[in-house]
Amino acid sequence: MNTEDRLSPNSNNKVTVSIYIGFITAFLFCCNAVIAQDKINAILSHVIKQPAYKKTPTATESTESIPSLFGKPGIRVPEVRVDLSEVQVTAIDLVFTDFPAGNDLIALNTNRLHKLFAAYPDLESDSSIEWRVIRQMDGAEKVAAQLMFHGFVIYFRPLQNEHTIATDLEELKKILGADKLPVKPKNGFVTPDTSTIRIKYEIEEYTEVLKLPIADALRYVGIPAQEKDAYIGYDSLYVYVKPSVDSAAAKRYFNPPPDSTVLKVLDRMHWNRMLVVTDVTASMFPYSGQLLIWLKLHEAERRINRFVFFNDGDNKADEMKTIGNTGGVYNTNSSVFEVVEQLLYKTMSNGNGGNIPENNIEALLKGIASCNDCASVIMIADNSSAVSDMALLKQVQLPVHIILCGVHDALNSDYLEIARSTGGSVHTADEDLEQLLQVKEGEQIMLHGRQYKITNGKFVAE
Repeated sequence: MNTEDRLSPNSNNKVTVSIYIGFITAFLFCCNAVIAQDKINAILSHVIKQPAYKKTPTATESTESIPSLFGKPGIRVPEVRVDLSEVQVTAIDLVFTDFPAGNDLIALNTNRLHKLFAAYPDLESDSSIEWRVIRQMDGAEKVAAQLMFHGFVIYFRPLQNEHTIATDLEELKKILGADKLPVKPKNGFVTPDTSTIRIKYEIEEYTEVLKLPIADALRYVGIPAQEKDAYIGYDSLYVYVKPSVDSAAAKRYFNPPPDSTVLKVLDRMHWNRMLVVTDVTASMFPYSGQLLIWLKLHEAERRINRFVFFNDGDNKADEMKTIGNTGGVYNTNSSVFEVVEQLLYKTMSNGNGGNIPENNIEALLKGIASCNDCASVIMIADNSSAVSDMALLKQVQLPVHIILCGVHDALNSDYLEIARSTGGSVHTADEDLEQLLQVKEGEQIMLHGRQYKITNGKFVAE
């Protein structure tokens, strides 16, 4: 048998398969290159001009800088000290200078992004990362520009696990001054019956009357829990409280973080009979802590009818989570600080992190179903975390007012969509974004300094 006979027909088939595989490989490579370039084009389409760059980490973020040589695309990857695969990257700033002035420097910054994605491929595919491009205008002259930072600044926070949850709990207790708060004095009394109360006591000196479950009522005035046996046959008690709360004095025990978004919004808005649904996952403790500070300072007003805390499924594995039944949702109708505080600790302790998208809508629906007398639905949400159960949004029939925490520049489109769909609003530390429902399909709107367009019902940053 000659050589040609030995090569046919099997050898021809192998050649055909090799050519086919090569074609597919080249095709996929080209597709990936196009997708990468589209992402780079989107990143570079919005440039923020500042005199000089300043890092702006939120309360729970850290930063890592990856320098680039002046006027060169190369990046100094060996200088990076953090394993980015072990943290949640929340935002990345590409920083450069205005030299030469008038030059868009797109080619140079495109090459820098290619270098970054080559070193850290996961950054390219992570759609949850917020990108900012910062042009430093004080660097318009070469000498000044050479002295300024060029490169990437990566914002990140720890992935949630048992260790970080324990750390977050300790930090939360520091914010609340748990080791400094005095035991609540017996500045009132409890009674199960009000029919003869005015005969026995001078009610005029008491300015507040509460009706609470027995355990909450006893805790409120500092009565030992074992005394509940004296009230067998009752499911609640009336609490009469003397005026003794000094808000200015109470503030001295708290240590709120510099980012006081929740305190600012709750003080600014005049919501009453509130249902407050709060994400307590992934380093949200500075913001849930502010909620408790606000409760303590306004405890007598009883403006919050129900608290809902959620941790995205307790200790449930990600693959076991189903939309609408993820779990990890805890609630109480108590407005007693100590009761709400303990429920918050319990919700945080029972979580274990898992995936980053959270079950916000499930928590909303469970809260609304349990609070028929709530007039205002408030959600305290993490701007860096997407919502895993947006498919349930149409079931929400009340306006949702969202306090958005950890905002750098862009607003998470999931929360904008929730607010617009329900006729609610979005609130940051300094802005109140209302009337979102009036924005029509295809229209543009400026929100928090960024241009958005409604496309297929969703907010798309431009």
